[in-house]
Amino acid sequence: MTGMSPYVFEQDWFTANLPRFRRHLSHLRDTPCRLLEIGAHEGRATTWMAETLLGHAEARLDAVDLFVQRRLRENVARTGRGAQIRVLPGASREVLPRLDPGSYDFVYIDGSHATVDVLEDAVLGFRLARIGGVIAFDDYLWTDPLDARRGAPKPAIDAVLAIYAPLIEVLEHGPQVWLRKRAEHA
Repeated sequence: MTGMSPYVFEQDWFTANLPRFRRHLSHLRDTPCRLLEIGAHEGRATTWMAETLLGHAEARLDAVDLFVQRRLRENVARTGRGAQIRVLPGASREVLPRLDPGSYDFVYIDGSHATVDVLEDAVLGFRLARIGGVIAFDDYLWTDPLDARRGAPKPAIDAVLAIYAPLIEVLEHGPQVWLRKRAEHA
């Protein structure tokens, strides 16, 4: 997003991650890919994926968010790709089981930061990713002293890395964790 952006954002937690998105998702450009974003907020990642990855007429993006903001809907409309983007309001634990298993090329887990919620999103997201699909977790190192009782993403992501080790390839491990799904079952 260079020059005058048509989008309106109040926060930017995404731009620092652009190199990772480019590195791990460039193979999806101009393909009939299916993308899933869990936690869309204002739509920074959503709009980037729309501009960069939805070039093929059959490419689709599903964005799940518990609190769908008006700003997200407005930013999606400004992409000019609204027909390719489906905003799904609701708790991920309720929305994700209704989606088609094994159908997503990319699953971005950036919703709730509570440990149990991240683990649940990971299990459900793994089922939704196709073999060879990429799964990314945001905020591996996130902590919030004001909300410590709910935990943090790190323990859940560490559990996923241990439990799913025979089924995944770790692409990157740092502030974000990126995986490729290698198999459905061991």
